Formats: sequence, structure tokens, C-alpha cells
Amino acid sequence: MEQVEKRGSDSKETVKKKENLTALSAFAGGAAGWTGNTTLSMLTDTDMTPFYVVSISLGVIIGLLWDITHKLNRE
Repeated sequence: MEQVEKRGSDSKETVKKKENLTALSAFAGGAAGWTGNTTLSMLTDTDMTPFYVVSISLGVIIGLLWDITHKLNRE
């Protein structure tokens, strides 16, 4: 009986870890967008400040799409 209960709790922990990966993917995408914008700003010597919101938003969207496709391909 204890093993069955333990397996049930392990699967709940696995689901919780997968949910946390979604937030991590979104954060990593935003960080990648910010890094890309900063790099382009330094390489071109132009003011890219107005594009920070756009690049971070696109990074978050790409991170979420990456997570969704990863979950769909797993199932």
C-alpha cells in the first residue's frame, strides 16, 4: 500500500515540475530576447531602447511555444 501511495505522490511531483518548466521557459525566452536586443544595440551602436518590450515579448512567446511543442511531442 505504501508503494502505491508513494507512486501517486511522485506523479504529482512530476506534474508540478512540468508546470514549473513552463514558467522557466517563458523567463528564459524573455532573457534571450533582452540579451539579443542588448547585443544588437552594442554591435550597431544605435539606441534600441524602444525595442526592449518587443524583443522581450517575442522571447516570452517563443519560450512558451517551445514549451507547448515539447509537451505535445512527449505525449
